[in-house]
Amino acid sequence: MKHPISIALFSLAGILGIMLICLFIFRPWNGAVIPKDWTTNGDENVPPIVPGNGGDAVVVPTEIVSTSGNIAVSSPAANATIGLPLVFVGKARVFESVFNYRLLDTNGDELVTGHAMSNAPDMGEFGYFTVTTSYNKPNGTTGTLEVFAYSAKDGSVIDLVSVPVVFPVVESMVVKTYWLESGETDCDTVVATKRRVPKTVATAHAALTELLSGPGGTESAQNLTTSIPSGVTITSLSITDGVATVVFSSGLETGGSCRVTSIRAQIEATLKQFSTVTSVVISTAGKTPEESLQP
Repeated sequence: MKHPISIALFSLAGILGIMLICLFIFRPWNGAVIPKDWTTNGDENVPPIVPGNGGDAVVVPTEIVSTSGNIAVSSPAANATIGLPLVFVGKARVFESVFNYRLLDTNGDELVTGHAMSNAPDMGEFGYFTVTTSYNKPNGTTGTLEVFAYSAKDGSVIDLVSVPVVFPVVESMVVKTYWLESGETDCDTVVATKRRVPKTVATAHAALTELLSGPGGTESAQNLTTSIPSGVTITSLSITDGVATVVFSSGLETGGSCRVTSIRAQIEATLKQFSTVTSVVISTAGKTPEESLQP
């Protein structure tokens, strides 16, 4: 017969072992590793996540939260090296779901400023966001990402989150992208903005990719928009004897004479900024140029 003390110690060890296993599997959300299936339930209002290094888990970054608690940034982490373009992720509970952001360099100069919206389902509730934006060349190697709201009462900055960041060491170049002015009735009138991108020999592809990514901070500050549907990708792009032939995914197809005209104007102007391009032939996957982008 076993001694009662031995039985008690054995039972205690078993309980502690179970507790350790639970703690390993169910770690808290703040900087946690969680099973993938927790994030694949189709709910648009789950927090954005950063993929892990393989396996069955994803990493949920630690949040940097405003004093009010109304805005939180989960990526980039404090003192992390950002990319070009800048991508930041978080959540907000703000008036009309609209928040603002700016990226400052070492001297405090604004490299980009803009506004965006969270996907909050209703007033007074949190919504999540992911923002991607180009930015001007910084002075110095460090800076600050600020995400905040403006007070509806007096216009002052509220709900401020400040994230110290490190700028990447990257060769870059500047390309133009062409946009529509909000409220403009002339369907083929476009306005150029400049975007800084990583240096590449495929300059036309880089510029077109920036156009497809949609309006960023520079464009939102100038009240510029696009007629190109979100999610469109480039299937192929070639330039021969001055003719740029580009095939897009089928998502580019949309109705309306004015919208089709605007789409063509944006694409053609973006490609014709390069001296190697004098004309543009546009088509979508599975269709000839004559069949594509019909009103």
